[in-house]
Amino acid sequence: DLIFMKETGKRLTAGQMAKFHGINRRTLHYYDEIGLFSPIIKSKENGYRYYTIEQSQDLELILAFRELGMSIEETKEAIHCEAKDVDQILDNKIAEIQDKIRHLQSMKQLLTEKQNLARAAKQAVLGKVEEVVCEEELIYISHSIGDKETVSYYKLIQEFADHDAGTRIFNQNYGTMVSSGKVYEGRSKYIDHIYIKPDKKKNRKGTPYLKPGGTYLQIVEKGSWDKLPAAYEKLVDYAEKHRYRLTGFSFEKGLNETLNTNMDEYVTELLIRCEPK
Repeated sequence: DLIFMKETGKRLTAGQMAKFHGINRRTLHYYDEIGLFSPIIKSKENGYRYYTIEQSQDLELILAFRELGMSIEETKEAIHCEAKDVDQILDNKIAEIQDKIRHLQSMKQLLTEKQNLARAAKQAVLGKVEEVVCEEELIYISHSIGDKETVSYYKLIQEFADHDAGTRIFNQNYGTMVSSGKVYEGRSKYIDHIYIKPDKKKNRKGTPYLKPGGTYLQIVEKGSWDKLPAAYEKLVDYAEKHRYRLTGFSFEKGLNETLNTNMDEYVTELLIRCEPK
């Protein structure tokens, strides 16, 4: 033992090794049990097993792989393979990390958008018709729904979102569309399409639709969807008073519905394009 220790340096107990690397001693015991990382010294005097300080480099590599999210199997493979194979393993891990970064950036953007909408909902002037200018925008729309009331709204949006595996309603930037004809007829509770704003990472299976740019009438209402027909009446009255003609579709969007569970607190924005008569 003495000759071996002179060659290898100071021997460390599991507790000392764990403390040196800032980990729990149970972690070392577990690594030993599964054959990933074991003490290399066994004392003839007391039968105790010890690590050497030279083993720290191997342990640091294992802990780095753990921090990268590599499995025990991947770690075993990496620390026992040749340098060229390690390079390929690290290439794969770098690609995984890049995917995670892109996903987190996408989620950050989504949450920022929802936060902005929620803030807009708090600051909106309720019940007032305003003229706003909107830019042309590409959206994707569902098939023609027909005379479906908004009571089936969530079922419809979920079915449409399912075109992309793994999607959730919360992760979508969506709304409903009602034709201007139905608005004039007082049948605004019957929606025509679900629309979703496209995610750059995904190819939508819905029909591409170019939402026209131009002047739109906008109104924001708070409360359940039962209040929307009255909001549409305000839009029609405003259009008549100012000699506008409502055209195309109305775009209904909940500004805070995915962040709120109380229908009385829902804030909905209605937008419909208008043209001079």
